[in-house]
Amino acid sequence: MKSLLVLPVLVAAAAAGAWATVRHQASDADARPMAAAAVAQREIQSVSLDGGRGLPLATLRDCLSTQPGEQLDAGKLVQDRAELERELESKGYLSARVEPAIVTFAPAGGAYITFPISAGPVFKLRSVTVTGAPVKDQSVVTLAAGDDADANRIERARATLADALGRRGKPVTVTVELTTDAAAGAVDLELLAK
Repeated sequence: MKSLLVLPVLVAAAAAGAWATVRHQASDADARPMAAAAVAQREIQSVSLDGGRGLPLATLRDCLSTQPGEQLDAGKLVQDRAELERELESKGYLSARVEPAIVTFAPAGGAYITFPISAGPVFKLRSVTVTGAPVKDQSVVTLAAGDDADANRIERARATLADALGRRGKPVTVTVELTTDAAAGAVDLELLAK
């Protein structure tokens, strides 16, 4: 586990009444509590997301398991970081990066948590193709080039196409294939009916 401050420095700073900041950098494999003696009894005062304008903040907050009033848990911070990245990717932020949580301790002992987010652009659909379905059934796919590469909308399009084909007596499996072009911020979508 890595931290910017070593435990004795953290304890000395807290004892002196100073604010202490620790960047939590535990990996998924190393989710042990940070400096257990100094952190275990710290109550979370706030959790913030620092990523600029345009982010779906309400949706991102809903996916956090770390909440104010709870005791600080390094394992939850690791899980929350991964969940934030998954949620951003599902909203089309395919190059999003959530940095390790920054934990700041107040002189009175409260923990203030910030998740720095580098969202990058929302990826757009560059092309949408349907393979293996008759032209009349392809019209149920309402995605088009220029739309956000939103995982929920892509899944709805896949399910709608599968339902339309099923109603015509053609039980098939519809799969999604995505080709991502990070340099262009674009995604090519292909719906394959088999």
